[in-house]
Amino acid sequence: MVKNNLISSKYAMDLFIGESQYWNQGIGTKLISVVVNYLFEELEAVKVVIDPQVWNTRAIRCYEKCGFVKFKLLREHELQEEKYWDCWLMAIEPKKSVDLY
Repeated sequence: MVKNNLISSKYAMDLFIGESQYWNQGIGTKLISVVVNYLFEELEAVKVVIDPQVWNTRAIRCYEKCGFVKFKLLREHELQEEKYWDCWLMAIEPKKSVDLY
């Protein structure tokens, strides 16, 4: 398979673990790692982005652990519960992918 369109090779993802009893068990890190590696290896992605809210330090640490880096602050980017929140736009490229599991 040959891809000529770089736009179709860029992916965005999100993750939400709503039940607090599943926090701090490495589930998010494992899931992000597996999905990112799949996107790079199977779908030949050139970049994957994610946009956590700036206050969500737990998510940001997880994404950084998986190789994502912050590259742009998105002011009032996400509407949640009638309030606009700032988000970090974070990205990872194939050479930065880390197989954590």
